[in-house]
Amino acid sequence: MDIGVNPAARSRALMADLAALDTPRVMVGVQQSTDHIAIRWDDDLVSGFRALWLRDNCPCSRCRHPRALERTFMFIDHPPARIRAAAIDSQQLLTVEFTEGGELHVSQFTSGWLRAHDRSEIRAHEARWRPRLWGADLAAQVTTLAYEDYMGTDSGVRGWIEAVKLDGIALLRGVPQVSGQLLKVARRIGPVRASNFGDYYDVVSMPAPNASAYTAMALELHTDLANWRVPPDIQLLSCLKNSVSGGESVFADGFKVAADLRELDPKAYDLLSTQPIEYRFHDETSDIRAVAPVLEVDAQGRLMRIRFNNWLRGAMNVPDALIEPMYRALRVLWQLLREPKYRLNMRLAAGELIAYDNNRVLHGRSTFDASSGERHLQGCYLNQEDLDSTLRLLDRKTG
Repeated sequence: MDIGVNPAARSRALMADLAALDTPRVMVGVQQSTDHIAIRWDDDLVSGFRALWLRDNCPCSRCRHPRALERTFMFIDHPPARIRAAAIDSQQLLTVEFTEGGELHVSQFTSGWLRAHDRSEIRAHEARWRPRLWGADLAAQVTTLAYEDYMGTDSGVRGWIEAVKLDGIALLRGVPQVSGQLLKVARRIGPVRASNFGDYYDVVSMPAPNASAYTAMALELHTDLANWRVPPDIQLLSCLKNSVSGGESVFADGFKVAADLRELDPKAYDLLSTQPIEYRFHDETSDIRAVAPVLEVDAQGRLMRIRFNNWLRGAMNVPDALIEPMYRALRVLWQLLREPKYRLNMRLAAGELIAYDNNRVLHGRSTFDASSGERHLQGCYLNQEDLDSTLRLLDRKTG
């Protein structure tokens, strides 16, 4: 392939990156100091890059493995890099000359790669995937796709992934009503994440259940496997049969509920996001426990996960002075989850498969009469990393 006339191939080769980053924007100027470069673009954006950061990201064959494309440059073994010169050529390549002690090193960077690593572009990318919060009003707007489109087209699988990332929920229709078929749906994305229930599990009423899901009782809104240190990210539930009276599924956007809780009762939100509690599942073959807050936030205070499951909640192991405040905080959250304005009610029909973000969307069901018909669902889990990976691979295909 002539990479000189193929922009995507040229970008991949020059940057040792299988994602062919490109931009319609043009670099129109560069200013430098010994430790910093400022690039001015044709839309007046100015991007700043530190010498150490640029040197560490050099894509040349001395600094990246030619096949694995992994970094081989070890900055710890080199004197701090200083910029001697920087220039933009007619091909929109930035060439930077570094001095490291008495050594000279030359690096080149494409405009698309540099633009993609500007902080404003990174923030725009993050904003694109900011969750779209919802309540009961989502009922008529749940993203719904045909099984054939999902399994057979890039646009189908992209639409499914985008819905799960943005809304936390998506529905497939026309799924063959065959036991284990949901594994084919899951593996369109990546490997299934197994649990102590296996690669997948059957949701049916059992005479001797080892979990509340395997009964005909109503299930309050909850997240699955809260007793795992890292619960599964994406849950798939495929309906094989549903002719019983009752048994409607219910979902709620936990991020929306938590956002409202923060406004309504900051003290409750603070307690639930800072005080860990125990979750536990145990039967004859396993005893799996985790200790974590109900609302898990990152270093910037952004909500990352909701861990709410009354069946798996263990003893409240918090300081005595916090026992009553913690129960009160849980009560406030639980009462919000019961409010109709947050609850999305759906009756899954045979051949429908619902997928949702288990770290965000809580699910439950109404009680049903097991003697009135048959109700058989199958479930499995996926990792969020595999959804993101599949989306990036689709982006590669489209350039």
